[in-house]
Amino acid sequence: MKTTLTIGGMHCASCAFKIEKALGKIEGVASASVNYAIEKATVEHDEALDTAKLHDAIHGLGYTTSSVEPSSAH
Repeated sequence: MKTTLTIGGMHCASCAFKIEKALGKIEGVASASVNYAIEKATVEHDEALDTAKLHDAIHGLGYTTSSVEPSSAH
C-alpha cells in the first residue's frame, strides 16, 4: 500500500532526509521518500499499518502533516 502525506515546516533537504529516516524505522514501512520541493512524503507500507504512526513520527520531529491519500500499490 502507498500513502502520500503533505508535510509542513521543512526548511531544507536535510529536513526531508530526517523525516525519511524516521519513517523508515516504523515497523511495516517498506520505503519512504520525502520531496522537500513539493512538501510531500510517499510511504510504501503494509496494509495493516495504522497511518497515525506516520503522522506521529513526523509530528515528533516538529513538522506538521495536513493530508493523507492512501492508495493501493501497483
